[in-house]
Amino acid sequence: MLALYLVLTLLLGWRVLSVQVIHAGQYRVLAARQTRRQVNLPATRGRLYDRSGDPLAMSVAAATIYADPRMITRAGADPRRMGRRLAPLLDMPRPRVERLLREDTGFVYLGRQMPSRVGSRVAALELPGIGVLEEPARVYPAGSLAAQVVGYVGTDNVGLSGMELQYDDVLAGRNGLLRLEEAPGGLDITSARREVRAPLPGSDLVLTLDREIQFTTETALRRAVDRYRAVGGSAVVLDARTGEVLAMASAPGYSPEDIERADEYARRNRVVTDVFEPGSVNKVITGSAALEEGVVTPATRLMVPDHLQVADKEFTDSHSHPPEPMSFADIIAESSNIGTIKVAQRLGQRRLARYLRRFGYGRPTGLGFPGESSGILADVSDWWGTSLPTIAIGQGVSASLLQVAGVFQTVASGGEWVEPTLVRGSTDGPGRLDPAPEPKRRRVVSRRTAEQMARLLVGVVERGTGTEAAVPGYRVAGKTGTAKKPSETTRGYEAGAYIGTFAGFAPAEDPDLVVAVALDEAEIIYGGVTAAPVFSEIMTFALAHRRVEPSDPVEAVAPGGAWTVAQPDG
Repeated sequence: MLALYLVLTLLLGWRVLSVQVIHAGQYRVLAARQTRRQVNLPATRGRLYDRSGDPLAMSVAAATIYADPRMITRAGADPRRMGRRLAPLLDMPRPRVERLLREDTGFVYLGRQMPSRVGSRVAALELPGIGVLEEPARVYPAGSLAAQVVGYVGTDNVGLSGMELQYDDVLAGRNGLLRLEEAPGGLDITSARREVRAPLPGSDLVLTLDREIQFTTETALRRAVDRYRAVGGSAVVLDARTGEVLAMASAPGYSPEDIERADEYARRNRVVTDVFEPGSVNKVITGSAALEEGVVTPATRLMVPDHLQVADKEFTDSHSHPPEPMSFADIIAESSNIGTIKVAQRLGQRRLARYLRRFGYGRPTGLGFPGESSGILADVSDWWGTSLPTIAIGQGVSASLLQVAGVFQTVASGGEWVEPTLVRGSTDGPGRLDPAPEPKRRRVVSRRTAEQMARLLVGVVERGTGTEAAVPGYRVAGKTGTAKKPSETTRGYEAGAYIGTFAGFAPAEDPDLVVAVALDEAEIIYGGVTAAPVFSEIMTFALAHRRVEPSDPVEAVAPGGAWTVAQPDG
């Protein structure tokens, strides 16, 4: 008996030594895995507002349903019976629910971001191993409005596109954490230590978008795409003085809450991600550079034929005409390719290339939008014989619609380029706005040159190719553009595929707004016929919405380029 007692004592002692000393670390890990539970406490994601405070994206409370299959096994519950009760509530096939409940794991999601009423009904069942967490879900009160700009988030509330992605670190906040201990049956061990780290909500962002102008822009674009049977269309509205983006739209669009059904083309914010050859709108850069360098004045007259051979290529105007003297003002108003090329030849390659860079081609706009393109502008050392005439009239160079709008904003603001912005500021409390940094600015051309070009662009609308862009009561300055689309599969251009554009600003004498419109592969190819009316519709509403005073008295542009005043009849 003594010997047996000694043997048992030694065995028990060895076991105690093994558990508490030799293998203590392993048992601590095992005990923690069996009893400790860590619950993430999701932070509330910040809201996105338009400039007037209307919400474009916000988070609401939702229910996340989860299961602990190991606890279900320990409790002796039947996964089949539980599946029959849960499947209708979760709107899931019963076999799938049963399969999840039988997995060899301590945690599995049964449903994410479901309506709160579903969570309440699941909790009322009081099933062992089934839990409900409150989790924020992203909703978009404005629906598809500005969807390509706002973007969307994934199931874990992480930004995946648009402003949701660009400012994810600001909007996301910091998740909280709850650590607690449970008995094998699922009951809380109340005497155990609890650790709680409260979630830190994300900051709200106030965008520069104007909800009313955005809606009008999207509506006008959709109608134009349908009317002209275009593949798509894009438009952007800028504040001429500050560079703030008041509207940025692409059609067709999509709904962020139905992202699975949207194709990649509809999801892209094509105003900044897609580039195209701008065509004749590029003549604004060529003309501004020529005026700034003093190689022409608005009254300079050149003999302009309807065709011109440069190196191995013959360039033509849009219509046949005998050689005729044209002033530089007429060349811009009539969008003469040959006249523009002759002006560019006076300017030279290096000076034209320098001004293209100054106006923002071949470099990011500074907006920082995900997927933004810098455009395509070859270094002047890589230009060849036909590069100067080709680029002067807007071919052989590519830019985004936002970059094109930036050219007209530069002219409208007196020759100063202003970095475009989409964010007015952030806020972490009601009524307290932390303004965004002031946008960068750079002088591109002199105020005198900008004013001269503005007068010439008025002629485009009043007597040239852009008459469809007129806005009743306001003097409009702008330029039409029609350019072939480069082929994505072969060298050269796609047959019959064009992009028609119109960009401009108003009122021309004191610019308030810049609008640029592009239609992709419209049935009618000319920008002056398709894009110009869309420009007029958007500009007409936006000027009235912002209560911009009409141009009064009515002004006209003289042949020499100076402002003159026409008295009203009577």
